[in-house]
Amino acid sequence: MAAIELLAAHKNDSSEYVRKSIGNAIRDISKKHAGLVAEELSTWDLSTKEIRQVYKLAGRFIFADNRADV
Repeated sequence: MAAIELLAAHKNDSSEYVRKSIGNAIRDISKKHAGLVAEELSTWDLSTKEIRQVYKLAGRFIFADNRADV
Protein backbone atom coordinates (compact mmCIF):
# COMPACT_ATOMS: atom_id res chain seq x y z
CA MET A 1 0.00 0.00 0.00
CA ALA A 2 1.50 3.28 -1.13
CA ALA A 3 0.27 5.21 1.92
CA ILE A 4 2.17 2.95 4.31
CA GLU A 5 5.36 3.28 2.27
CA LEU A 6 5.00 7.05 2.08
CA LEU A 7 4.51 7.33 5.83
CA ALA A 8 7.29 4.85 6.62
CA ALA A 9 9.76 6.97 4.67
CA HIS A 10 9.54 9.52 7.49
CA LYS A 11 9.99 7.11 10.40
CA ASN A 12 13.45 8.49 11.21
CA ASP A 13 12.50 12.19 11.04
CA SER A 14 14.33 14.47 13.46
CA SER A 15 11.05 15.89 14.78
CA GLU A 16 9.39 13.91 17.57
CA TYR A 17 6.07 15.46 16.56
CA VAL A 18 6.43 14.06 13.03
CA ARG A 19 7.48 10.61 14.30
CA LYS A 20 4.47 10.42 16.63
CA SER A 21 2.16 11.49 13.81
CA ILE A 22 3.65 8.85 11.51
CA GLY A 23 3.27 6.14 14.16
CA ASN A 24 -0.32 7.09 14.88
CA ALA A 25 -1.23 7.23 11.18
CA ILE A 26 0.25 3.78 10.53
CA ARG A 27 -1.52 2.47 13.64
CA ASP A 28 -4.83 3.76 12.27
CA ILE A 29 -4.18 1.97 8.97
CA SER A 30 -3.44 -1.24 10.90
CA LYS A 31 -7.03 -1.31 12.16
CA LYS A 32 -8.18 -2.26 8.64
CA HIS A 33 -4.96 -3.59 7.09
CA ALA A 34 -3.06 -5.32 9.89
CA GLY A 35 -1.27 -7.71 7.55
CA LEU A 36 0.09 -4.94 5.33
CA VAL A 37 1.32 -2.94 8.30
CA ALA A 38 2.90 -6.01 9.92
CA GLU A 39 4.69 -6.76 6.65
CA GLU A 40 6.10 -3.22 6.52
CA LEU A 41 7.12 -3.21 10.18
CA SER A 42 8.96 -6.51 9.77
CA THR A 43 11.37 -4.79 7.35
CA TRP A 44 12.36 -1.99 9.74
CA ASP A 45 15.83 -1.78 11.27
CA LEU A 46 15.19 -1.00 14.94
CA SER A 47 18.72 0.18 15.70
CA THR A 48 17.74 3.78 16.53
CA LYS A 49 15.50 5.00 19.31
CA GLU A 50 13.59 7.19 16.85
CA ILE A 51 12.56 4.25 14.70
CA ARG A 52 11.75 2.13 17.77
CA GLN A 53 9.43 4.91 18.96
CA VAL A 54 7.49 4.91 15.67
CA TYR A 55 7.52 1.09 15.58
CA LYS A 56 5.97 0.89 19.04
CA LEU A 57 3.21 3.36 18.14
CA ALA A 58 2.54 1.85 14.72
CA GLY A 59 2.34 -1.72 15.97
CA ARG A 60 0.26 -1.11 19.05
CA PHE A 61 -2.91 -2.85 17.80
CA ILE A 62 -1.07 -5.55 15.88
CA PHE A 63 1.08 -6.63 18.79
CA ALA A 64 -1.67 -6.20 21.38
CA ASP A 65 -3.93 -8.88 19.92
CA ASN A 66 -1.69 -10.70 17.41
CA ARG A 67 -3.71 -9.52 14.41
CA ALA A 68 -0.73 -9.71 12.05
CA ASP A 69 -2.23 -12.74 10.34
CA VAL A 70 -5.46 -10.88 9.54
